[in-house]
Amino acid sequence: MTSFSAGILFATLTGFCWALLAIGLKYALQFASTGTIVWIRMMVAFTLLFLIYFFRERQTLKKIFFKPPWQILLAGLFLAFNYFGYMKGLELTTASNAQIMIQMGPLSLLFVGVIYFRETIRPIQWIGIGIASIGFILFYLDQMLIVFQNTDLYLTGNIWIFFAAITWTGFASLQKYQLVRGWTPQMVNLLIYGICCLALFPSANLGELTPLSPWQWSVLFILGVNTLIAYGALGEALQRIPASYVSLIIAVNPLLTIFAVGLIAHLGLTFINPEPIMWRGYLGAIMVVSGVAIAVSLKAKVKKT
Repeated sequence: MTSFSAGILFATLTGFCWALLAIGLKYALQFASTGTIVWIRMMVAFTLLFLIYFFRERQTLKKIFFKPPWQILLAGLFLAFNYFGYMKGLELTTASNAQIMIQMGPLSLLFVGVIYFRETIRPIQWIGIGIASIGFILFYLDQMLIVFQNTDLYLTGNIWIFFAAITWTGFASLQKYQLVRGWTPQMVNLLIYGICCLALFPSANLGELTPLSPWQWSVLFILGVNTLIAYGALGEALQRIPASYVSLIIAVNPLLTIFAVGLIAHLGLTFINPEPIMWRGYLGAIMVVSGVAIAVSLKAKVKKT
């Protein structure tokens, strides 16, 4: 297998993990709170990756924890806020809604490039942004009209998701432009997971964990493994193929979430509530994904000084 083919597979694995993650998180909210879920998720990912390094590259741990670059430390804080904000938005809305609305993150990253890194957006990228914007509006209206009677609750949930998208933009900006040498993707992930564990600990309610059944513990553990695999695969993909290819593949994951939720309802499974979506919502979702894919898959031009 070539390096390029491996990169495509890693990016696909990341998209698949994130598509299923929203459904798993929504289910976990039935027996644990937002803060507890995100902390356990990070703790599992950190512990597993730490053990891998401890038994295979113990000397590397000294570099990770005793000489951490400030960019990675700040990126870890941004990612912790992203996880909490996304989870709160998911709690107040639906898995499909959270997956569609979080796509504001990649679009925000484009504008960061324009403001801080003197990039210019190409005309076709503006078309993608316009398509995605119309899609956001259509999907939002669809959910307001057929799903949510409490519009204030839905609005609050989407504000949390917008917060998650903005903090993800801060995380991605630091990851994209930081000048740290000699750090592998998994070294960066381990430090970020550790920072997230510390930052999210105050939000966790450890008393919720005592009455959990073995099955519920298994769900929380799987969510942590999902995080480890998704971000590990993402880092490996970015090392092998252009970021535009990775962005294009990952942009499809909201449609996979909508399909999976619809399949769950069709099979009569009841572990999460059905999420009715009418033609406006499906059209909006397709437009969001298509617009984001167009906008982020083309590298912006950098202005000459």
